[in-house]
Amino acid sequence: MSKIEKALEKALKMRETKTENVSETGLTPETDPILNKFEFGDEIIDKTLVDKHIICIKDPMSSISEQFKKLKARVLNQMSKRDFQKTIMVTSSDVGEGKSVISANLAVALANEIDYTVLLVDTDLRKPSIHKYFGLEPPYGLSDYLTDKVTLNDILIKTGIGKLVILPAGTISDNSAELLSSERMKTLVNELKHRYKDRYIIFDSTPLLVTADPLLLGTQMDGIVFVIQEGRTSQQSAMQSISLMKGWNILGVVFNNVPQYLVKNHYQYYYQQKSHGKDGTYREKTV
Repeated sequence: MSKIEKALEKALKMRETKTENVSETGLTPETDPILNKFEFGDEIIDKTLVDKHIICIKDPMSSISEQFKKLKARVLNQMSKRDFQKTIMVTSSDVGEGKSVISANLAVALANEIDYTVLLVDTDLRKPSIHKYFGLEPPYGLSDYLTDKVTLNDILIKTGIGKLVILPAGTISDNSAELLSSERMKTLVNELKHRYKDRYIIFDSTPLLVTADPLLLGTQMDGIVFVIQEGRTSQQSAMQSISLMKGWNILGVVFNNVPQYLVKNHYQYYYQQKSHGKDGTYREKTV
């Protein structure tokens, strides 16, 4: 088959996929205002302002980025077994274990897949950080939507990184548990989940042992990614957190901040050259 024939075949497949990608509401990609925001929004992030810990943007060819690609592959393998298994919550036991960094890098890795649109939602309404990692200063976000101050289309931020869109936390709230357990939030999660088959939604949550928020949000999730930081998360904290997630679909555990001497693979030398820590290890930023 010639290059031209291959290109034509690819174009035909893309056209067929686009035709099939019609939401349950009967809207098409051209008529749906939310999808149009995803596809054609004006907001594009400045990569120079992105935090260095978002390694899938700052150094996408690095061996560390490869680890997030492996995580992405495992998540996709688990989530693709059933239709509309699209919502993923990333959480940890306590603060400072790197869950937001994991959330952001996983979202970027997923968004770079040609077939997927990814929505990264910051549900830490008490101390949000996702927007900071991407160098953004949004005036509104999820909390403002849940209090009916703005529309959803007003707060979705296109990044220009694949098909990644960010829904920031918005105005800091002291009643986050009530907002996240509200009917408006449940309706939002359900709508985002069922509108299109090719969309994954990642929710960056608060730690399980610190707030009630992830316990309220977790019941609406299709899968959970649990972050443990080496040298920081105690066995007791991890076991207590896992007991709180009883009955949930735990996709897996990310063992974060592993020292270099425990890394036994062919990337070892490269890790030593590309690491951020003074001792030759890759250290995550406290979130």
